[in-house]
Amino acid sequence: MGRIVIVIGFFAIALLLVTWFSRMSTARQKWLASLELPGSWAQDSPSDENDPTVLTFNGELNHGTYEMRRNESNQQGTWRISQSSLILSETTGDETTYELRYFEQGKIGLHGNSLDRQTFIKQTDNIVPLRRT
Repeated sequence: MGRIVIVIGFFAIALLLVTWFSRMSTARQKWLASLELPGSWAQDSPSDENDPTVLTFNGELNHGTYEMRRNESNQQGTWRISQSSLILSETTGDETTYELRYFEQGKIGLHGNSLDRQTFIKQTDNIVPLRRT
């Protein structure tokens, strides 16, 4: 009788863990979908009358390639999201981590390194692809 209780307890704990991981994974996927990072993002209010920094993300919801255009410089590489951090890996091998904050649909904040406490607005275009026949 004692072994049956232990086995039932083990299965109950395993079921709770599977349910918890499943819910966490679903919540993360919803967060990534609402973040909708792939696309072009422009700095909301550039400092010192400089041109705004523009980030272009390509790929999946949580990783891909990027391009950062700032004044006269252009930086490229790969990006990925780890927990609540955006990690940019340049083609030169340097890696920079930014704290990623989601404010609302189409508005994010990056904190760290050269983009300290900067907000970015997603750029939308009004081009609608037409179906060719």
